[in-house]
Amino acid sequence: MTNKTALAVVTGVVVVALGAMAVAFASDWGSAPKKVRSSAKSGATSAMRLIQYDADKDGRITRAEVDAGIDTQFRGADTTGDGKLDPAEFQKYNDARKAERQARYEAWQAKNPDAQKREPFDTGRTTIDPMKYTDWNLDGYISPEEFGGRTRSQAMRADRNGDGVIVAAEMKRAPKKGKISPPSRAEAGNTPTSAQ
Repeated sequence: MTNKTALAVVTGVVVVALGAMAVAFASDWGSAPKKVRSSAKSGATSAMRLIQYDADKDGRITRAEVDAGIDTQFRGADTTGDGKLDPAEFQKYNDARKAERQARYEAWQAKNPDAQKREPFDTGRTTIDPMKYTDWNLDGYISPEEFGGRTRSQAMRADRNGDGVIVAAEMKRAPKKGKISPPSRAEAGNTPTSAQ
């Protein structure tokens, strides 16, 4: 074996092993309590995306709801019904998501005309190929595990106390160390008064 062949084999093994570890960690979400974290790097916006999985609208997002939502999205994207997404199916799914986000943004912009408009997308920059980013084992297809891996890991990070249920309090961003945020009016016992 040449050095290049050996390097390619080792690289492939490492990529497959990392993908398998990510799937294993995602499948272990909520099975054991974990230490409560004081802050989360995932941020409020990524955690807030999980609200769409709250099927019964009770304000609590369970692992079963996340798994069911991911499964529904995968089945909707798998137009051939073969249990995996080929590049064309995955591109169609991503295009539909982008169009939906753009429509939501334009609707929000119409309701809030005074809001600061975001900068136009820089078409000159290089982007990440979502197919390669999602296809962990590099077989050219997206499996159900690969499809839901990022969402499951976001859910694991959002579930700060490790009980398998995400509540609104866990989705709020914790204050940064050393910074004290002022209490809300309700916490401080103040209510706005009219000018005298």
